[in-house]
Amino acid sequence: MIPLQRWTGIALLIYLLLHIRTIHTLSEGPQAFDRALAVFRHPLFKLGEVALLATVIAHAANGLTLTLFDLGYGHRARRRIRMVAAVAGGALFLAGGVPLFLGGVMGR
Repeated sequence: MIPLQRWTGIALLIYLLLHIRTIHTLSEGPQAFDRALAVFRHPLFKLGEVALLATVIAHAANGLTLTLFDLGYGHRARRRIRMVAAVAGGALFLAGGVPLFLGGVMGR
C-alpha cells in the first residue's frame, strides 16, 4: 500500500502539471486563457480546489511529522504528535475549505 505522503505528492504533481498547462495558454493569446479560466469556474473544479486544499494540508502535516521523527523528536509521543497534526490540519481545512465551498460551489 502506498503511504499518504506519496499519494498526496502524486496528486500535487498532477495539479502542478495542470497549472503549468493553464499558464501556458497565455502564450496562445488572451482569448485562449479566458476560455481556460471559464472551465475552472465550473462547480466541479471548485470542489477540486477544496480537494486540493485538503491534499496540501495532508501533505504538509504528514511531512512535518515525518521530519520530526527523522530528526529524532517525538518517538515516544508519536501518536500524540500525529493527533495534533490531524487536529491542526482539520482546523486549517475547515477555515479554508468552508469559504471555498460556500463561495465556489454553493455560490454564496
